[in-house]
Amino acid sequence: MSRPTYDDICQAQALLSQDLLRTPLIHSPQLSSLSGADVWLKCDCFAEIGSFKARGALAGVRQLTPEQIGQGLICASTGNHGAAIAWAAQKVKAQCTVVAPVGTPEIKRNNMLNAGARLIIEGTDWGDSCRIARAMAAAEGLLYLEDGEDPWIMAGAGTVGLEIVQDLPAVQAMLVPVGGGNLIAGCAIAAKGGSRNPVEIIGIQSEAAPGVVESVRQKRIVHSPTTTFAGGIATTGPVPMAFGVIQQLVDDMLLVSEQELLQSIGHLVRIHGILVEGAGAAGLAALLRYAPRFAGQTVALILSGRNLDVESLRIAIG
Repeated sequence: MSRPTYDDICQAQALLSQDLLRTPLIHSPQLSSLSGADVWLKCDCFAEIGSFKARGALAGVRQLTPEQIGQGLICASTGNHGAAIAWAAQKVKAQCTVVAPVGTPEIKRNNMLNAGARLIIEGTDWGDSCRIARAMAAAEGLLYLEDGEDPWIMAGAGTVGLEIVQDLPAVQAMLVPVGGGNLIAGCAIAAKGGSRNPVEIIGIQSEAAPGVVESVRQKRIVHSPTTTFAGGIATTGPVPMAFGVIQQLVDDMLLVSEQELLQSIGHLVRIHGILVEGAGAAGLAALLRYAPRFAGQTVALILSGRNLDVESLRIAIG
């Protein structure tokens, strides 16, 4: 299939329920008071491997034929996608190789290794690692799984948005961290198809990695350098399938600063005792920066992952 449909995401939800627990959606009176919105936190930081990526990886791998599984799998990742594919590969007894860029935090390297990956550290950024992984797939006969180009991986990611509209029918805005665009594309399909009420889908990127924001502005895929500490959104631009969905279904894209990401990590630790990585803090950073825009609305923030390196955590909590 091409990009997933709403029905595909519902099918993925049923499939994932066999192996993954539904992540909580919790109300935050403190952040509601701080921002002026009615704030809810979708805690995929509590998910398997500490990231929403487990959803898409398992949905994608479960669709493979025995022949494809026997090839062995390969992907490129800044950390969470790689750990998720390696974890899902173990479920079907497949071998998994992950190519991660130089500078990938130790915690994410360890997660990938602990999940059973053959880890190759090569490439200056995620896009560079993708090119290397594709070349390795061709040379070694491996099956390349692209985050954002595999429709079932996108459908699995979209179950985050589906759960939000199911558990919080009154939601008016969903703030979603954006790297290559897989998560927001899946959530947009799910929310636009599954909610009885209009839901704004708003993507968040760092000013230090604005490739998708620039692509939306220019109405074509462009690539921008990335210097963000937030590995989950440290991509130079969107992948094509996700970008098509973003252009059609995403309502807006907003930028936040690196300092705002760090401050938001600190807020979540201090207020709720919840640890998130930089990408997971993006929604809160945007909510606080653009607070007047969301005043009085029911807003869901997707806390996409928790795999934060110790040094960034130290900075965030001072």
